[in-house]
Amino acid sequence: MKNCYKLAITAAIVGFGLGTLNVAQAATVSLTSSNQGWWSTDRSNQNQNENYITGNLGIEGFRSFFTFDLGTLARVSTATLQVQRYEGSVNPTTTLGFFDVETSADVLSQKVNNPDINIYNDLGSGKNYGTFNVTNTFGNSDEILNFVLNSDAIADINARSGKFFSIGGALLGVLETEDQVQVLFGASGDSSAILVVDADLVPVPEPATLSGITLAGITGWWLKRKRKAFQAL
Repeated sequence: MKNCYKLAITAAIVGFGLGTLNVAQAATVSLTSSNQGWWSTDRSNQNQNENYITGNLGIEGFRSFFTFDLGTLARVSTATLQVQRYEGSVNPTTTLGFFDVETSADVLSQKVNNPDINIYNDLGSGKNYGTFNVTNTFGNSDEILNFVLNSDAIADINARSGKFFSIGGALLGVLETEDQVQVLFGASGDSSAILVVDADLVPVPEPATLSGITLAGITGWWLKRKRKAFQAL
């Protein structure tokens, strides 16, 4: 009788494991930005403004951010940030960098609190997720630009599984002078950034598996009661 009881428990554990493995599958997932925009050194802003202009308009600096809800992602192997080009300044090529963000997602979303030099600095410093040369004046404004993020970004995405994940954007090597205009993504905000990842989904037991676990549990309880009954005889 003891062996039968152990067998019922084993069946429940094995059934749960098999059901979980059936759901854990790799997939390409596209996450739409849950919030995006800019933070500035000098300019005020509004929460509903999703323009992600990045660069300098004279002495006014702008750095962008994109926040994504990672939802049920379990393990990410690749990540590509997709944003629409919109308008750039006359510079033929600009160097764009993406960075980790320490500012929490809820604070980033309160763009009405612009300007904020600390958040501005945060969006363009720290761990680098990739550096890219982007043409400013060539290309269709409707073009979707693809930025393949590096291993540091992948590691941070995996560390934030089930939470919000933010990316900061900044132009590199920009000199702040009164007559300088050097920007990317001007007049943006009509489209949302997309984070495309190859990932596993968080395993969730299938309904059939849950039924099997329940049945196995009931069987184990019945066998245990039968054992006690035989011991009482």
